[in-house]
Amino acid sequence: MKLSYSWLKEFVAVKGNAESLAERLTMSGFEVEGVTPEGVTPEGISSHGGDKILEINVTANRGDALSVLGIAREVSALYRLPLKKKNTKPLSLQKKKGPITLSVQSHKKCPRYALVVLKGVKVAPSPEWLAQRLSAVGMRSINNIVDVTNYVLMECGQPLHAFDLRQIRDGKIIVRTATENEIMITLDGEERKLTPDDLVIADPQGVLAIAGVMGGRESEITDQTTDIAIESAFFDPASIRKTSRRLGLQTDSSYRFERRVDPEGTLLALERAVQLIQELAGGMVVGDLDKRSSQDFCHPPISFSPQEVQETLGGEWPSSLVKKVFQQLSFQVKEKTKGRWEIRIPSYRGDIEKAVDLIEEVARVAGLDKIPTSFPALESSPLKGSLSYLKERKIRQLLVSFGFREAIHFSFLSPDELSLLASTVSAQLITLENPLSHEYSVMRPTLLTSLIKTAAFHHRHKIFSLRLFEMRSVFEKNGEGIRERKVLSGLLSGDRVASHWSVPKKEKGTDFFDLKGIVQAILDESGLSEVSFQPSDSPLNGLLHPGKRAEVKVGATQVGGKTVGVLGEIHPEAAHQFEIKTPTFVFELDTALLFEKVSTAHFEEYSKFPVVDRDLAIVVPREVPAGSIQEFISKQDEEIKGVTLFDLYQGAPVPEGKKSLAFSIQLAHKDRTLTDEEVNAIFGRVTEGVKLKFQAEIR
Repeated sequence: MKLSYSWLKEFVAVKGNAESLAERLTMSGFEVEGVTPEGVTPEGISSHGGDKILEINVTANRGDALSVLGIAREVSALYRLPLKKKNTKPLSLQKKKGPITLSVQSHKKCPRYALVVLKGVKVAPSPEWLAQRLSAVGMRSINNIVDVTNYVLMECGQPLHAFDLRQIRDGKIIVRTATENEIMITLDGEERKLTPDDLVIADPQGVLAIAGVMGGRESEITDQTTDIAIESAFFDPASIRKTSRRLGLQTDSSYRFERRVDPEGTLLALERAVQLIQELAGGMVVGDLDKRSSQDFCHPPISFSPQEVQETLGGEWPSSLVKKVFQQLSFQVKEKTKGRWEIRIPSYRGDIEKAVDLIEEVARVAGLDKIPTSFPALESSPLKGSLSYLKERKIRQLLVSFGFREAIHFSFLSPDELSLLASTVSAQLITLENPLSHEYSVMRPTLLTSLIKTAAFHHRHKIFSLRLFEMRSVFEKNGEGIRERKVLSGLLSGDRVASHWSVPKKEKGTDFFDLKGIVQAILDESGLSEVSFQPSDSPLNGLLHPGKRAEVKVGATQVGGKTVGVLGEIHPEAAHQFEIKTPTFVFELDTALLFEKVSTAHFEEYSKFPVVDRDLAIVVPREVPAGSIQEFISKQDEEIKGVTLFDLYQGAPVPEGKKSLAFSIQLAHKDRTLTDEEVNAIFGRVTEGVKLKFQAEIR
């Protein structure tokens, strides 16, 4: 925010130069990014009269400081100087019957709305002093009426809007929400399509302004305007923020409404505007209205003990000093019992809610340099962590060693991104009551969509080789309320290795088995055994290719035979929706199941005696999983040390609906060499078992 030093001095008689004030403001939490050299504004325009401009960074919770008056209050408190007030004539609200009637239909979004009507004004260029003052703070001069509303905005922090009275049809102003797809043209000439989430100022025939954001072209002040209506209101900050972001339209007004204006300052600003308009453009007040909801904007009193300041900040903080700071800030202090105060906060300080906020104010105003320097007593001890934390760290290190990069995404997303998931997922979605926009309106039930969106972004920029992972929380409804659980998700796309003449092109691309190998490595690192990859019936199947997906399950001795997660290639429909340009593979694992009740891996001694290899080639129905056969073979005898699938074939001469599988079986005894008779007997039992269980034909 740009602040004119000479304008500030009209409210508080601060001594010294602008640079010393800038340093004091910075040390109190208002960082001054620069002071314009005397006689020149930040844009290089002469500011006339040797004024100086301070560029102040006001934090989002201090909407009350986005004005000359707001900073003047701070300077008054910091320097213990009296605050000067502008003398204005009070409006006789609700006593005059004017040409406008007012109806507020949405008190939740508009708890306070005041309006004054002036007739006989003369629209003309602003006087030089007004145009120069606005120019110094980065605003252009339009005409005397509009310039006054902008002047009051910068002076008091209260946005105002002026309507041409002749353009308010039927003599009625209605504060309501817009209808679906309602259209209006704003002052910038753009056509805006509105939604029921948007608050508007309207007459019986259409929209006059988007409340708190921008006025409409039809009711703007022109050179022919003679009668005007000026509004001053308090709008719900969340509502204005949502509308402003959805429309991509941020104005000086919306910037302040989003950060909360003073609900008790609407009339002060209106009185100041009327005073200036009558001085510059003439006119007579012929009607005024004030609509207020039953909402109470008074802060509830805060119970506070001055001893809390010393306990929190350390050092000596006398009660007299603490009380003096509160009084400088216009906080009302009332002693309730010995050592306990009741603090009442002004309506413009919406950021003060509890005792710790008051302690911050004491430190800020009294001076951060008064906080003594001290070092915490630390007891040196070995680094410790929970089992799950240590396992998470190991998994992260493992994935990084595989070339992955960790991604961090918002916990909110658009329901449109979940359209391909099962209806059970949609039924469990958690919808936000006050989302920033439709794109961030639900809590994420999976990390996969965020990873896929990130991949699509990179693909659009011709970056196709990606390895990303994220380990964060997802959210869903259950019978007891809202369930939060942590999952590990990953994504692979593009080439397996960097392009090189020695690598055949057909061997470069990432495939399903690269993904499966990485998932298997994660499971091994977690100490899981008896892992199987089975056909998936996961709610996430809508994102996964029906022929290239699987569920990860573990044996009953590990985690109750539960499903740990899913993996697969992105479904063609999902690839089209997210604009994925190359085969992309994803996985998602439940970390609670991954890290819970898991046995520690132990070394199993290798046999010192020769290992015998036997191959088994069979023909089985196509729907029989090779993993099931592999698991069955491995359990037929304790001498079987390994089973590997090394060939898969479908097509002639193998009959239709069947496939040919070939397994390599490794056999060994830990104490001696197996004889041919023993090997043949084991192999015979395996062969007969496979034939009976899987309707297999031996090749």
